[in-house]
Amino acid sequence: MMDREEIILRKEKKKKILLIAVLVVFGMFLILGAATLVLSAVHNGNLDRRRTEEEERTMRSYVYPPADYGFDIFDDETYMGLDRNVWVSDGAVRTVISESNKNSYSPELQFMYDVIDLIINGDYTGYNKIFTDDCFDGASDEMRRLFEKDRFTMQQLFEIELEHLHSHEEGGSLYADIKVTYRIRNNNGTFRNDLDFEDGARPVVYSLVNDRDGEIKTGKIMTYSMYLSGLY
Repeated sequence: MMDREEIILRKEKKKKILLIAVLVVFGMFLILGAATLVLSAVHNGNLDRRRTEEEERTMRSYVYPPADYGFDIFDDETYMGLDRNVWVSDGAVRTVISESNKNSYSPELQFMYDVIDLIINGDYTGYNKIFTDDCFDGASDEMRRLFEKDRFTMQQLFEIELEHLHSHEEGGSLYADIKVTYRIRNNNGTFRNDLDFEDGARPVVYSLVNDRDGEIKTGKIMTYSMYLSGLY
């Protein structure tokens, strides 16, 4: 039978072992937490680097003629003779969406039809209202230069096409990605400064948010190549 002193020593030994075990577990959690932070920082750093490389690869800049904010593009007979329809494509079939039939299309396509109208008419006030309040939060200078506009002239858009790429529901809101392709005749750079003066085309993706009240806004905007990269 153990005496009192031996019992006390054994209890003290158990306490030390338990304390060491607790410290070891705590230390492991600290190491794991630190490793997670380091890996997260490395991952985010790699994403930022890849985004920068993507933007440098896709961003372009041209020298444009002086912008004439008073010019009415609907007085230009050559422009009026171009294909100014807004086509909707599902990848196989194309149809024309217009003011008279747009109600037969999804709300997201109707929204983008109206956005095209704002661009053509140079309605920068209305255009700047299509974005969510946080759309450009955290955006790079290049992204802001390309997509965030204070003012632009009427734009001679033609060969216009909308394509619904993807949609999903989350938190009671419907999210939809719409690919928008067009050419700009006599581009002056006030709206798209990554297209040449003639009639280049670089598709853009508007990521739309349709909330519970049915209000649609643009939550993200990027070039199609950025969209395909999966970095945005």
